[in-house]
Amino acid sequence: MIFAGRKGKQRRLDVFFAPRQRGKGVMSTVSTYGYHFKKACVSAGLVDVDGTAKYTPRSLRHFFASTALANGVPIHEVSRWLGHRSIKVTVDIYGHLVPRAWHRCREILQSAIRPASRGSAERDSAA
Repeated sequence: MIFAGRKGKQRRLDVFFAPRQRGKGVMSTVSTYGYHFKKACVSAGLVDVDGTAKYTPRSLRHFFASTALANGVPIHEVSRWLGHRSIKVTVDIYGHLVPRAWHRCREILQSAIRPASRGSAERDSAA
């Protein structure tokens, strides 16, 4: 991917996905990925007032999860996509973002245990 930096200089971002030749493995380390990600943010002008990168790979991960959950994607699917070992991890971190789910569940349970109206009970017994 090529984009223009702050001074109009062309920048390549293929370093995120390109294997590296030195070191122990062929894939970039987390620290190398983070370094280049921050560098790309600064080059793109995505900075805070103090000039540091405004985003991190983790902040984008949280944005994805929060947005998905706030828009009704089931938490077990988000958990799987994030690669969490257990859905408990996802619930512990993001469970507060799905309060509507708890409200819907409460309404369904209350409806299920609410006494039936006389009209519906008479219809059921006639059938």
